[in-house]
Amino acid sequence: MIRSLLRADRHLRKTKLRVDGRTYTTQVLQRVAQSSEAPRLIIVAYQPNELAQKILSVCIQAIQRYTLEPHELWVVDNNSPRANVEWLLRWPETNVVLNRTEPVSPDGRGLLSRWKKRQGQQKWASYANAVALELAVRLINPRAHYLMTLHMDIMPCRAGWLSFLRSKLGQGTASAGVRMDRRRTPEGILHVLGYLVDFQLFRKFNLDFLPQLPRYDVGDRVIIALRDAGYDVFACPNTLWEPQLVERIPLSSPLRHLCVDRSFDDDGNVIFLHLGRGVRKSTGNYDDPKKTTPEEWIAFAEEHLLS
Repeated sequence: MIRSLLRADRHLRKTKLRVDGRTYTTQVLQRVAQSSEAPRLIIVAYQPNELAQKILSVCIQAIQRYTLEPHELWVVDNNSPRANVEWLLRWPETNVVLNRTEPVSPDGRGLLSRWKKRQGQQKWASYANAVALELAVRLINPRAHYLMTLHMDIMPCRAGWLSFLRSKLGQGTASAGVRMDRRRTPEGILHVLGYLVDFQLFRKFNLDFLPQLPRYDVGDRVIIALRDAGYDVFACPNTLWEPQLVERIPLSSPLRHLCVDRSFDDDGNVIFLHLGRGVRKSTGNYDDPKKTTPEEWIAFAEEHLLS
């Protein structure tokens, strides 16, 4: 193990990147390089403890198991304790970015501890997620056709899920996601937990993932800008906003009673799962005691998706 860590460290490339007026020191380990046609899948990660590590681990395993199409998988870790990220450096077929600079929005710089206490972890976490995505934007091949944003508490659960989303792009549609939220805009915003975007249009319109809280969260303005430019977006049916969709799931399926977001393809198959507030739950902050716990999420993955 020590030898493998030393080999990984030798291949880490230190890079300084500028995001929103702040310089971020990153260490990059790129093992996979695909053609520009292959989607770049970007997982934003933060691992404060062992439970968060396990949530991220099953996420990666599910992606690798159910994504048969050529792709590049990138994990951008947001300044987790170094001991908690070592395992990532040994994980095969994964590109790793270790951000070693604390992500802080412009209004909090120089007052980090006081700002986190006053503004709350949720606002800081939103900005940190955006920084991780912006780091990825600067590191992936600029000629890549597709970029997909992902939270670490997600799991694809059916082969072909990525091809399904990709099939929705083109002919005037510039982004396809697993969930549409309408709390912030009446026409709806694709949630950044899982959406595929035409990366060349993203670059053409000089877009970014930075939030403008409280009105717009991470990635919202990308969807708004694409719509303003005349493009459509596609969203999978999802049980969060349409709980009656659960009736489509066979009674014999273990997915039927899993209390998480479930996204469907056009044939009624569940293709994608989202735990929701995964990192917060891993630290003991539960939003709803009736929802699936991180421990149940991990056990479900190991028994039904990864075995």
